[in-house]
Amino acid sequence: MQDNNSWLYVSRLLEGNMKVMLMIIVAMTCSFHGSAAAEEMRNPHASHQHRHMDHANVKNPVASTALSISEGRKLFEKNCMVCHGKAGKGGLGPNLTGPTRMHGNTEGETFYIITDGVPGTAMRSFRSELSDTMRWHVVNYLTSIKKKKQTGSAE
Repeated sequence: MQDNNSWLYVSRLLEGNMKVMLMIIVAMTCSFHGSAAAEEMRNPHASHQHRHMDHANVKNPVASTALSISEGRKLFEKNCMVCHGKAGKGGLGPNLTGPTRMHGNTEGETFYIITDGVPGTAMRSFRSELSDTMRWHVVNYLTSIKKKKQTGSAE
């Protein structure tokens, strides 16, 4: 008889633990649902490489000179390096020197992302902090480091 009572006790204990586990799972799901991580999962910008065709053909009005690239590098180091790493090789943010970029490969698309940021991610807008010319300098710098990596040139 005691074996049956022991089994009943264990059964009720497990049933109670399952309820607790279910409540924990529900609570975690609810808190995750409203978090930034959940937003990134729901946001297509965070999940796959894609294009911004409305901006793909926008031409860079700032010539890619040594001075522009140098200015872009300074601006990158001040504003972008904390997330994208030294020379754009990645860190918290993606590597910007690879053959493809998350938001398209054209200078116009890159300018658009720097300007407006990416909702639901850590990439914020620099529209109010950097002038158009400054943002184009950053684009020129990013284009230069991407070309260096593709050709195997030293930085």
